[in-house]
Amino acid sequence: MRLLTRSTLLSALVFFVALISSGFYIFDQVSQEVEDEIGEELQNRKLEILASIAAQPNPLVTHSAIANDFQLDTISQAAYLALREHMEDISVYELVEQEYEPHRQLVTKFIHKGVYYRLRIHMSLLDLEDMGEVIAFSTGAVIVGLLLLSFLLNFFLQQRLWQPFYSTLAQLRAFRIDQPDPLFLPTSSVQEFKELNKTITNLTTVNQRSYQYQKQFVENASHEIQTPLAIALHQTEQLIQNPELTPADAQALELLTQQLERLSALNKALLLLSKIDNQQFGDTQLVNLGDIVRRTVDEYEFMADQKELHVQLTSQGDLKLAANQYLMEILVRNLVRNALFHAVAGGTITIQLVDRCLRIENTTASVAGQPEMLFGRFVKQSDKPQSLGLGLAIVKSICDTYQFTPTITLEANLFVISVQF
Repeated sequence: MRLLTRSTLLSALVFFVALISSGFYIFDQVSQEVEDEIGEELQNRKLEILASIAAQPNPLVTHSAIANDFQLDTISQAAYLALREHMEDISVYELVEQEYEPHRQLVTKFIHKGVYYRLRIHMSLLDLEDMGEVIAFSTGAVIVGLLLLSFLLNFFLQQRLWQPFYSTLAQLRAFRIDQPDPLFLPTSSVQEFKELNKTITNLTTVNQRSYQYQKQFVENASHEIQTPLAIALHQTEQLIQNPELTPADAQALELLTQQLERLSALNKALLLLSKIDNQQFGDTQLVNLGDIVRRTVDEYEFMADQKELHVQLTSQGDLKLAANQYLMEILVRNLVRNALFHAVAGGTITIQLVDRCLRIENTTASVAGQPEMLFGRFVKQSDKPQSLGLGLAIVKSICDTYQFTPTITLEANLFVISVQF
């Protein structure tokens, strides 16, 4: 959920609770005031009735026929003494409406010419109920109106207030550390956004400078190492061709050549890893992975023939990915070469490209340790010490760049590497 939406909903919730509470409070206060007013009217009505009764010789007979808002009856002396004047709520059946309606009743007592009387005066509470409905409806309308108004105002005002933040976020998304262009963030009159933009600008400037220095160092170091290696290899090859070499010298030069070639391959692999980690392969296009797999299998056919390996290729259509062409070729080449290198002679290699998954399995001897550890750098199987231990590390780095999922599993005598695209 976006911060703007969250803050707007929280504000609306606070307004809703506050307005609902206010509505109940207003209704309670008004109801209390109306009840007090009804109580005063009942007391006034009592005084009117008592004044009228005082002039009558027999009030029970005189008023029973004309009474419509009170009831008068005689009670015993004991009941008279026990009775306390009080208010109570009752229901009175209305003939016109043909239903019971709420009334407030005053119960009091008096003595007239030595006779004990109980007087009950009631007054309808429909006005109070009607008032409650009006208050509830009015409060509801006000709540809905204010909520809608506060929601709109809060949304548009906060959207305007947060606009510098979204502009900064858009600039950060478009920013590439491998490009020389500096990051320009929009100015803002809000102090917090000023400090945020200043901090981000300083941070990206330092990182961009560090990236360029690192990139330049890696390229220079690789070049400075590769050049003398190439010269040394050339010289050793020339020396090996010397007919005057003794067998011991020739063997020593052959070993030196192998180590120089290994060092040259190691330098190239580390340079490639550094470039991948620094995201220097930014060119993206629609890559046909099926074509790359088929070409790679054809390229390494000679290596499979040397080890008498049976290679089976299964592909259901062509899988097209938005990626760097060179990196996808490196990924497939390293996976196929790893299977060819570690497969037992006379074994089988099965390559499947099905449902956005590239699966390569080869017959192999047992693998010591945890298979997933083979994605680490300079990790190699104990029976292949001559391996650089970087092929699968490069595969893992490429997969991390494009959020692919590589896995290694062991199934019986099969070593299986899968990449889910």
